[in-house]
Amino acid sequence: MASESRSVEVVELDESRIRLRIKGYPVVYANAIRRIVLSDVPTMAVDFAYIYDNSTAVYDEMISHRLGLLVLDSNAAVEKYKPPEECAEKEPSEEGCYAELDLELELDPEERSGRYVTAEDIVISDPEVKPVYPETPLVYVAPGQRLHVQAFARLGRGKEHSKWSPASVSALRYTPVVKISGGGASEECIKCVEAYPEVAKALAEGSSGTIVLEGLRRTSGLKYCSETACRGVLEVYYDPSVLDLEIESTGALKPEKIVVLAVRELEEKVKRFAKAVESVGVEEA
Repeated sequence: MASESRSVEVVELDESRIRLRIKGYPVVYANAIRRIVLSDVPTMAVDFAYIYDNSTAVYDEMISHRLGLLVLDSNAAVEKYKPPEECAEKEPSEEGCYAELDLELELDPEERSGRYVTAEDIVISDPEVKPVYPETPLVYVAPGQRLHVQAFARLGRGKEHSKWSPASVSALRYTPVVKISGGGASEECIKCVEAYPEVAKALAEGSSGTIVLEGLRRTSGLKYCSETACRGVLEVYYDPSVLDLEIESTGALKPEKIVVLAVRELEEKVKRFAKAVESVGVEEA
């Protein structure tokens, strides 16, 4: 909590999702966090692959693509591997940059049936960089077919490629506020807002005042009602001082770690910006 008027509250948290109630902070600050979650928080993903042998029915390029989209546990990796800027386009031998993934499988021609190769079949040099979803299918290998792939994963950012983005959802919403003018609500109006029980009840009772719809409430229907059947009785507006930030993780990072890393990235950006301003001789007022 920054002050009495500013606070950040964890409203919801589980293995894949976090929702924060942000009060008193500028919208631009919260939106910067939302954008950085998608574009700048680093995770591990396969950068390139060598296909040494592939007699399956799937093209080399498709296998490489599927390897690139594997979700790899990055919770430990973000602290122990070098940042993307130091490792992009470097050789696999570059120390501290890459985790090696090996996949080699050959089925005897006498086998009665083939099998699906999954992420669980990959041998990874770093046990902490493991597939989050080990049952992810990669390719079907039939009897007599062979597959031998060597791949390398590094830290990257979503702005470089979406495979490095740690979140599938990063959404920011204002808090909806409903203003009710007492009396005069028609049956048509009350029926129109029945999806919002607290609003419908207040209208039916002829109450007046405001109702704060906390949480990620969808209000397009309520807005429609306020402009049609409830015109003059109901008004919907949005409070920018109370924001809901929802982040859904791909599984590469814990939701709470995504938030911490996003804030850290924003701080670093501000420091670099301040340093750049100082370098051109701009003085403080």
